[in-house]
Amino acid sequence: MQVELRHLRVLCQVAETGSITRAAASLGVSQPTLSNQLRRIENAFGGPLFVRGPQGITPTALGRHVLARARGVLADVDDLLATVPGDGSRTGIRLGTHPHILLGEWLRSLESELPHRTISTTLDYSGAVLTRRLANDQVDVALMGRVADHHAPQCPPGISERVITIEPCGIAIASSHPLASRSRVSLADLAGETWIPPQGGDDGGTALLRAACETAGFTPRFRYAGADVNVMVGFVAAGFAIALASPTWLAPEGITVVALADHVTDAYRVLRWRTAGMPAGEIDILHRTFHDLYRPIVQRNIATQRWLADNPDARPQIIDVPAA
Repeated sequence: MQVELRHLRVLCQVAETGSITRAAASLGVSQPTLSNQLRRIENAFGGPLFVRGPQGITPTALGRHVLARARGVLADVDDLLATVPGDGSRTGIRLGTHPHILLGEWLRSLESELPHRTISTTLDYSGAVLTRRLANDQVDVALMGRVADHHAPQCPPGISERVITIEPCGIAIASSHPLASRSRVSLADLAGETWIPPQGGDDGGTALLRAACETAGFTPRFRYAGADVNVMVGFVAAGFAIALASPTWLAPEGITVVALADHVTDAYRVLRWRTAGMPAGEIDILHRTFHDLYRPIVQRNIATQRWLADNPDARPQIIDVPAA
């Protein structure tokens, strides 16, 4: 097999997510398809590029060598494709975002609203990683999650931020759990439980949760770090752990989400962008088009999820585009 740019993007996505399952979801292919493709890519490079372990998959020495050069190649190609031949002016938007269920439709909306702009995407669960990419001029704008300011990765110089949604978190627990029949719980009710740490925990989520639990009188026990959504569902449904849940998440069979009385774990969905490179009007378009898709999902869950229907304060606060 001849190695192509798309193969390099696959390798980078696998490395950044640390999981075949997460990489497959973000690339829009099945896990078996991605696994087979990865084997062919490894054969082309002459050896294993990743090894599997308790914390997911990590690059081998050969993998690190290939990834270091692949990232440089892809960054140069993306920059080339985002410029107009002749004057070098940028016509593309390099969007960094955490993976989410709205991403495909959001990109379709952006293509319609910004037909003169080519949009390339970089996916990562970590807001800290996305913020570093903004600071290093690797992306122009990022949609990311963060928590309270003193725990979250701070905006570097030249980066602006806009909070677009504030999401209270519920608690995902096994439907057989004694607390599953409650309308809401407090953190103190959860002392002694095993927690799956939040994805993108270096956004401050894990540190904030630990601090909040300690204020409530106990130190949380974290396990299963790096678990993707499918793995998290299995552990929670089996009663091995509990986890924070977003209002946009639809709990599968075997899991109940209970509202959390304490709002200290609220998550902020924000846009961060390079101030000199993104016009305010285009940030408004990213903001508005995201909420055009986000609102119906939230309304559906309010109608069908008891923890949101019974607890108005558990519903997201959707912040509109600022008036001109």
